[in-house]
Amino acid sequence: MLSTRRLDFTLVSFVILCLPFMFHLDVMITLNVSFSDILMVLVMFWLIAHQENREYMAIALRKYYLIILYMLLFIYFCIVSMVNYVTNIFIDFPYGVSAILKLSVNFVYIIVFLIFFEKYKEELLVLVLRWWKIAALIISFQCIGSVILYQMGMDNPFNLQGRAQATLNDPNLAALYLIISLSLVIVFSILSGKKMIINLPVLIILLALTLTASRGGILSLIISVSIVLFISLISARIKELILFLFIGSFVFFIILWINQSTDILNFALERVVRIGTEGDGTSYRIFLWQSALEMWASNPFLGIGIGQFIPYSTEMYGDTFTNIPHNTYLSFLTETGAFGFIAFIWFPVLILGSLIIGLISRGEKIYFYLLIGLIALSIQALSINIENIRFVWLYLTIAFVVLKGFPTQHEATPIVYSGNEINGGDKS
Repeated sequence: MLSTRRLDFTLVSFVILCLPFMFHLDVMITLNVSFSDILMVLVMFWLIAHQENREYMAIALRKYYLIILYMLLFIYFCIVSMVNYVTNIFIDFPYGVSAILKLSVNFVYIIVFLIFFEKYKEELLVLVLRWWKIAALIISFQCIGSVILYQMGMDNPFNLQGRAQATLNDPNLAALYLIISLSLVIVFSILSGKKMIINLPVLIILLALTLTASRGGILSLIISVSIVLFISLISARIKELILFLFIGSFVFFIILWINQSTDILNFALERVVRIGTEGDGTSYRIFLWQSALEMWASNPFLGIGIGQFIPYSTEMYGDTFTNIPHNTYLSFLTETGAFGFIAFIWFPVLILGSLIIGLISRGEKIYFYLLIGLIALSIQALSINIENIRFVWLYLTIAFVVLKGFPTQHEATPIVYSGNEINGGDKS
């Protein structure tokens, strides 16, 4: 029979591995679902059924109360915004309810992983990062392979008109996943005691990211790296600055060499350069953002109601939009008002500020790379809606757990694992 520890680790491994494998589920409305959601039902049953897990749940809820409070307040104000359903002429009640349910599923992910983190400490963190690396490489190879096949004249479901999207059904989401993965794979290398943190897996992920041709993704990574390097400069972290500039130059020349050797990167790079030109989709996004601000102005405190951007467009403009705002911040500002927006934004801002302060005061390498991922995620949220993406919430959870304490001292005594055993981690 499987031991409790082995079963826990097996379930967590499969959840992480299945996160980026997504599909559409039509249940009254179309839902973007991950295969890990199916596994999560089994994980929840196991946690509830096992007495020891229930004890760790109580400890985790007390220790990590801040993120629990955040999610409860967030969902509460989303529900409060539904008060405006009675005043709106056009509403989509099922979509609003589904928006609450999808946020609640993310809440379940957070609680489940907090319990496991509390139970196994650093050991589980390394396990999560190791399997995240495996999943990210699978997605990266899907991206690279899909573009090669497309260039050979073979269309495939992992590609959207020359843009790699893998199993995430959207090139922008694929880019977001790869950016987060880039950050976590480097953190994994640091915790594993590896001297070369920019290695072959990192280069493969960067290549796959480029092949998504996601302007928001690529530009958000460039901007976030620039911001973190500037923070390192003003905080006199010269060693990290020089090292990263050297690594960045090396990666740049590799991408330049690939671009000159083959046409595989031409489409992606040209698309990034053309941002802001007529017909590239940017003007339509700006139109949606302006409309969202106008809708918010009509209901500034409680918003127009969660999930009601499209129905309310008919009421306000006499014309039904076919898209959501393509901006996470404006979506919550418009649909849940100022109260809901504050409930949504305060915790990520707290994490961001804590990472910046930690980087300046302590110079932690882990903070350096987590900060790059978080800033890039925050920037990309300006151009797409990411509130219901599981791996985004897990990334915030990992950053929060790191800031709470147990893994942040490992630069001096790095965790080194071999097979399924880890030296230096706490055992439960």
